[in-house]
Amino acid sequence: MPKLRKKPILSGMKAKRLNFHKVLNLSKTYMNRRGQAVLVYLYPFKTKRGRPKKYPDEIILTLLFLQVAWNLSFRDLEYLAVQIFGRENIPDFSTYYYRLKQLPSILLVDFLNFVSRRLLGKYHKELRFLIIDGTGFKYNEIYPLKILRGKEIKEVKSHVKVVVLSVHLKDGKRFILTALPGESYASEVKLGEKIVRWLNERGFIWRALKGKPFLGDKAYDSIKFIELVLLVGLKPYIKVRETLRKGIKSEIRLKCKELLESDEIYRFRGLIESIFGEVKQDVGSYEKTKSFHIAQLFVLAKFILFNMGVLFFVWMIFQTLSRGEYD
Repeated sequence: MPKLRKKPILSGMKAKRLNFHKVLNLSKTYMNRRGQAVLVYLYPFKTKRGRPKKYPDEIILTLLFLQVAWNLSFRDLEYLAVQIFGRENIPDFSTYYYRLKQLPSILLVDFLNFVSRRLLGKYHKELRFLIIDGTGFKYNEIYPLKILRGKEIKEVKSHVKVVVLSVHLKDGKRFILTALPGESYASEVKLGEKIVRWLNERGFIWRALKGKPFLGDKAYDSIKFIELVLLVGLKPYIKVRETLRKGIKSEIRLKCKELLESDEIYRFRGLIESIFGEVKQDVGSYEKTKSFHIAQLFVLAKFILFNMGVLFFVWMIFQTLSRGEYD
């Protein structure tokens, strides 16, 4: 079996280096093709009432990505955005915050799917396996949670749970296919089930992934979840729970065990942790907000920035906001 490179080709997000004029163009393309349809579907009557929006949704999305990439406060974001795009194109921070509260998180999920579809269209022939896993991002806490130990960690409720499905290619490249956020102690299995059902509903994505290994840890040792993976046409390399007193009786779980024992590919399951590490190291693991809704938007924006880094690398338009800072 061919070995993956120890260090992926596209390592290091460097979200600050993204050309945000290109980010604005990509946001505008998304809103014209899919974003407006999503908003009309969610708010069929609201979009036709009230005053017209002075600042288009793609500006709000771009400001969100800029704020997350540079880990800015709302006031600092306004100052930096004016330097990049001009005063006449940028709302004040209070207007931006209001528009952000009206932005549905499902729009960010769809934006992530929009970017990942472009990457999958280019790399679907090189796809090797998929990995699913969950992680958390803190918010609404004055102090970092690193100081807590033992049972105290379990008592902290202010964090966003997100389940991520990553795609890994033969040469070490990887990107995020989709992600779903949830509340602090949302079930990873239920979020994962929604992701697998989404795969089955997308014809092109389903055909590109059919027959590929689907890696998951013991958290996804659920008969219902494994059945969904099999129905989609993927091979479930999912670690199953087994003890000396309690063996494996389900045929589906036995199938997973046989796959794990017949192939060493499961040893690459930890590669998704490198994605989490890069995202949290580059743009942080703590959201500076008291609102769960806005914290969700920040978390999804971080994974979109990760995919943008891969996509912009492909387009050869990866550059810094200030050349002198990195020369």
